[in-house]
Amino acid sequence: MRCEQDGAVARLTLARPERLNALSIALTSDLIAALVRLEEDERVRSVVLTGEGRGFCSGADLADAAERVSGGGAAERLAYMRTHERLVTAMRESRLPIVAALSGPVYGAGWSVALACDLIVASADARFCQVFVKRGLVPDLGSAWLLPRAVGALRARELMLLGEEITAEEAFSLGLVNRLLETPQQALEVAGELASRLSDAPVATMAMAKSLMNGSEHGPLSDSIRAEQLMQAIALGTEESLTALRAFLDRRRS
Repeated sequence: MRCEQDGAVARLTLARPERLNALSIALTSDLIAALVRLEEDERVRSVVLTGEGRGFCSGADLADAAERVSGGGAAERLAYMRTHERLVTAMRESRLPIVAALSGPVYGAGWSVALACDLIVASADARFCQVFVKRGLVPDLGSAWLLPRAVGALRARELMLLGEEITAEEAFSLGLVNRLLETPQQALEVAGELASRLSDAPVATMAMAKSLMNGSEHGPLSDSIRAEQLMQAIALGTEESLTALRAFLDRRRS
């Protein structure tokens, strides 16, 4: 995995192109560690996540999985899954907005990782598949929670239970992709532009906005409103908010 930085925007690249960036325990652990480092770097305000080579991510590395759990018991299998699933939790709970730049295969756990991002940009050659059932597995890395909230329960059931591949255009029409570009390079460039725009927002309010949206997905409206009240009271007291309000009022007076 590679980590590069351009001003306030960091780029994380899954770099196992010979395996279509399949998620091994080593790659997942490296990605989690990189996110933790970026969280602690006050210069970083947004992240682009992409994959090297012919695709974003073909899913979990099943050879790595077999090697790690073969001959083991339930404890070993759970430990294997918990390592991978910590990645999705880290992404969702990160203060940093994460923009995915996708191309080629976005399969299984790779699609789960993409769904955990805040915005998704894809090139026309991207292909999406909830391939789990075809491999004798159940959806993991948060897919069973994330996908129904993105497309609705009925469509998510179809995608998960049939395990059929869909094109980038179909994903865009379903609302699973924010921007659809012709080439992988264009998708990467647009993802960088979006990340740059996101990095211009106040850090504290961006983090709280992400937290509010995450919380709104599993609770009643009353809980969401109370959380909004608390976080807005905090936001209104920040110097960035006060500066923006003063600038707005000055423009109105002029």
